Amino acid sequence: MPEYTNTQKKILEIGKKEFLKKGFKDASLRGIVKEAGFTQGAFYGYYPDKVSLFEALVSEAADGLMEQFKAAQDAHFDLIPGDKAAQSRNLSTEYLECFINYIYDNFDAFKLVVCCADGTRYAGYIHDLVELDVAQTERYHAELEKHGKLEGHVGRKLHHMITSAYFTAVFETVAHDMSREEAVEYVRELASFFNSGWEGLLRLK
Repeated sequence: MPEYTNTQKKILEIGKKEFLKKGFKDASLRGIVKEAGFTQGAFYGYYPDKVSLFEALVSEAADGLMEQFKAAQDAHFDLIPGDKAAQSRNLSTEYLECFINYIYDNFDAFKLVVCCADGTRYAGYIHDLVELDVAQTERYHAELEKHGKLEGHVGRKLHHMITSAYFTAVFETVAHDMSREEAVEYVRELASFFNSGWEGLLRLK
């Protein structure tokens, strides 16, 4: 966690409030500076533009989740040598609960990403997660097929649509301001629903 000066903390606090209220596109840098009580010169001493301020608020949490997700995807491959591929869906559900708690530990950052990021590189964040998941899962399925541990097949278009629906549904917890307790129960039910669907299409051995 970076160390911030009091001035920087105030800029971040006011900036977050402005972005949450208006979204990135409509947020006013001049308004942020004015409410913070600083000159624009003081602001530019910390952030060169509105984009960098937004990224300072979200990048650590959003990039951290992406890295955790990549590690979780890799962990599935470790199930194959131990003949534990059938546990893959349970593993996914366990990781999902870890992810939702991480999201709620950084709720404001993910609220900005999910609801306020249009016009920034985080506008496609959910899509990026979907693309990563589809690519990694296809690699995993190919490895399972090679070892005779997978029955059934799903085409890429359907795979992408299902995964997109899943991730969109997961982040509805943030969009609708669910409590952490509601969110955890919701994603458990969501995982159960989607796991049943995947089991109907692909049977793991």
